[in-house]
Order: sequence, then structure tokens, then C-alpha cells
Amino acid sequence: MAAGVSIVLCTYNGAERLPETIGHIARQKVSEGILWEVIIVDNNSNDNSAEIANNEWNKYGCATSFIVKHQPKQGLTPAREMGFATALYDYILLCDDDNWLCENYVENAFHLMHQHPEIGILGGVGELVYEQEPPGWLWDFRILASGPQAWESGRVKRNLVYGAGAVIRKEGLELLKKSNFVFMLSDRNGNQLASGGDHELCYVFALAGYEIWYNEQLGFKHFITKDRLTWEYYQKYIQESSQCFPVLEAYKILLQIKTYSILFWAHLFRSLVYFIKNFIRFRLLKFSTPVNTNRYKILSMKCDVLQTRIFALLRFYTIRSNFRSALALKKRLQQTEQLNRNIPAKCPSQKLPSRLNQVLKMPL
Repeated sequence: MAAGVSIVLCTYNGAERLPETIGHIARQKVSEGILWEVIIVDNNSNDNSAEIANNEWNKYGCATSFIVKHQPKQGLTPAREMGFATALYDYILLCDDDNWLCENYVENAFHLMHQHPEIGILGGVGELVYEQEPPGWLWDFRILASGPQAWESGRVKRNLVYGAGAVIRKEGLELLKKSNFVFMLSDRNGNQLASGGDHELCYVFALAGYEIWYNEQLGFKHFITKDRLTWEYYQKYIQESSQCFPVLEAYKILLQIKTYSILFWAHLFRSLVYFIKNFIRFRLLKFSTPVNTNRYKILSMKCDVLQTRIFALLRFYTIRSNFRSALALKKRLQQTEQLNRNIPAKCPSQKLPSRLNQVLKMPL
């Protein structure tokens, strides 16, 4: 690896979205001393996404390395894994095919990651841009990647940032690979709306001793096509994305209590009570709100989200099983790091970066 930024852009049938996205990438203002590259991963598209990507890039005459890879295995996770394996540089920037990066995104990302080696994943701030005027209820209820991710730039205490525009330290990915990490979540697959892979990766990096940061200097526009502005789309999204909660809840509890104990059940019960209380509150508000109003639709959507969370949390033994899987990963991370520390200094090429000092002190 070398100091630089690898932009990994995964796309599925993104021919219509790619021109504007690639244009913003090509117009990046990057200082001469900063290395960067662009990797497009065509995730088994049945349109001409790959051809469009190449044609658009050639329009700008940009000397930066540009490569298109083909991942026949459907799904965002295998597409990103191909991008990770292809990336040459230390910092991997996840750019979705509907993300328009501001012109200094690459440069700012490089300097922030270079100056703060404790950062494992760095998030930015997205601004939603709609293909057509969105319905009124959507303005007040956003579940898409957008907006500030913390009160101020710096470490995010809840250890989560959205994947759009996120920058990942590749040494952390190498550590996970050495520890035989496998995603428990499937994430997006074709037209399916399963999600949560971004958050799982954040939690695993936090488990490995890295910090998750947000910085307002990393700005981009998130373009929302008209087909994602319907009530039916959000109903589908809420239902299909709910499968991530039993996995993410397990990681969240592990980061809080460090090991399995009676506290596991206490935290799980506390989360369940929290969501039940809010569900009841919004249901009562819904009953007193006129039907066919924006407020009624917003309350309906919130109730649906809370209901899926409650049903997910009621899967007690699934969450416990996921917790134990996460705990086993934590132990493998510790063992990998310990092995790394025992490798003689005369063999630096075999050593992994040391980022688990804090984790090594945690009880198993």
C-alpha cells in the first residue's frame, strides 16, 4: 500500500446516474503530490454501465488511473470486496453511483486520514438533491444517507457513519481479512433493499480499536431519482432493511459491555422498552391526526420503522447467537494482533499495523 486515495464506485444498472457522478470525480482538485485512482465495479449490470463509465471518463482527459472491474456475483458486499482488493492506496473512498463529490473531497479526505491515524472510517455530509419535487411527508422523514452525522466534526460516539462518501483505512481491512472476518449482513443485492453493511463495518472497525469520525469538510450531493420518492418504495425499504437489526444490535451491545454476561440481557431489554414506548407514543399521535395529511404519513412511517425494530429485538436468541459470533471475531482480532506483535522486527513486511492496544486490555 502507498499513501493515497482509491475511489471505489460500485454500480448496478447505473448507466443513467453515472455521467454526473463521474463528472464530479473527474473535476476533483487534488494537489500534485497526492496519489489517487478511480475503480468502477460493475456489479452484474444488464445495461451498458461499464461502457458509459469509460466513455464519460475519457471526455475529461484526466490522467488519474481509471479502471472498470466486473463482479458477476450479485450484491453490494461482493462488489465492494472486489474494489477493496483492487485498491492500491491506503484510503478507500466509497462513492455510490448517485454521489456527487465536492471538488476538494479527495484532498480533504487524504489529509484528514493522514493526520489522524486513529481514524478507521471517516464519514462526510450528504445533501439530498431530488430528480423531481418530493412529496411533503418526505421532507420531514429522511432515511436516506444525508445530513450531518454528529453535532461537530470529530469522533462519532455511537461509532456509526453512513457508507455513502465514507473513507476507510485499508490497513483495517487487511486486519479484518487476517482475522477471517465475514459479513453477517448481505447488504444490497440487485433491486433488493436489504442494508446495514456500512454500519456493520463501522462496528467491526470500532471493535478492532479504530475510531469512527465525521467531518463537515467532506461534502457531497446525494441524487435521489424519482422512483425512490414513492410511498411504496419506503414501505419496501423498511421491511427489507429490517433484517439488519438483530445483527447490528449484537455489535452495539458488545461494544458497550465488552463480553457476554447478564448485562447482555439488560441492554437488550432496555432497547426493547425504548422502542415500545416510542411506538405507543407515535401510535397515539397518529390516532389524533387527520388522515391523508403529511403529518399522518410521517407518523405512519415512524410507526412502521419502530414496529420492525421491536419485532427484530424480540428475536432474542438470534441476537444472542450474533453476539457470540461478534465476540468470537473480537477474540480472533486479539489473537491476530498478538501474533503480529510477536513477529520479529526484522520482518516488517509480515507485520500488521498495531491498532488494538485498547481492545487487548478488554476482558474476554
